[in-house]
Amino acid sequence: MIKRPITLVGDGIENPWNARTLIDAAAMFGGACLFRDRARLASAWMQTMREQPAPTMISRDDLVQGYAPIILCDNMDGATDIYGFGPVTGPQPAVVVGNERRGLAHDLRPIAHQSVQIPMVSRQINCLNVAAAAAVALYYLSRGSGKVGQSLHPHKKRPELLLAGPADHLELGSAIRSAAAFGWDHILIEDRRCVWFGVDRVTRSEGRAAARRGRNAIRVIPAHQDDHYAFDNVCVLTARHSGLPLHRARLDLGPRQLIVIPDESALSLDAEAWARLGRKITVVSLELPSRTFVYHYRLIATIVLAEIARQVGRPLQPGVGRRKQRRPSYESVIEQVERAEGELIYLDDLELY
Repeated sequence: MIKRPITLVGDGIENPWNARTLIDAAAMFGGACLFRDRARLASAWMQTMREQPAPTMISRDDLVQGYAPIILCDNMDGATDIYGFGPVTGPQPAVVVGNERRGLAHDLRPIAHQSVQIPMVSRQINCLNVAAAAAVALYYLSRGSGKVGQSLHPHKKRPELLLAGPADHLELGSAIRSAAAFGWDHILIEDRRCVWFGVDRVTRSEGRAAARRGRNAIRVIPAHQDDHYAFDNVCVLTARHSGLPLHRARLDLGPRQLIVIPDESALSLDAEAWARLGRKITVVSLELPSRTFVYHYRLIATIVLAEIARQVGRPLQPGVGRRKQRRPSYESVIEQVERAEGELIYLDDLELY
């Protein structure tokens, strides 16, 4: 059977900015993005995205008649881990992601051929931004992967993480949220464009909301672009240059390894002195089917973080680290920020003040 690009379907998406990013995520993998409008997306789109073409809508019946297999992506009971599942083949495959707060509609379950989930590690952050989750699903369902690893001490295999030169506070916030969801308890941020530290109150509130700082215990450590480190192994990730393919790179070498995810929307990979970070520098490429795509830092970062989490793996002992999770739901990058007197500030955020 000829392999076709996977169509992405957003079920009940209500945030037009998420919808726009979902369209871009599908395009990264050569596919289209359609929407089942059950949360007034069309109305919200007309109000906020007036200069862009309206998204293409689809009904439940259209989905049943036009697509197979239909794969639901949600952390629901009985869902199969995304790791080791793909690649997906069929006459016209479709992956469906759900509403930012409530997830997928129940009437989609009877028509689905399969359900997959993206395993979370964090006890506080049990879901990703919907567009970031869609990008991870499309990556693994398009190419497949090995299964999640197992180890007696997976925390010893987790590398250090540096988010370098982020250009947008919302994209960075969502990437921080993804890092926490996949198990990091601290990360380095090289914030040369001042989108996280020392920002105005509105920018701060929006960025922290995207990162879910209210229940995100990850420690954010400031780094400087001239800082020198002595890591044994440094992997610099790129989506726009050639390098060692992501699926062939070892990303589980522990604290002596540094994974750098630069924001290539505003940073030139060739202009950076990566040798200052460690002894061995390896450029690792996130190979995408599309050569031209709209760059979203949160999408690139979350795919990379998911692959690192897969390689780091889970505890080998039965029952260790397992717990009953409440049903997660996707959430928006931008939500209404409550206006109140005072402001919650984390100590690590004060380090540059």
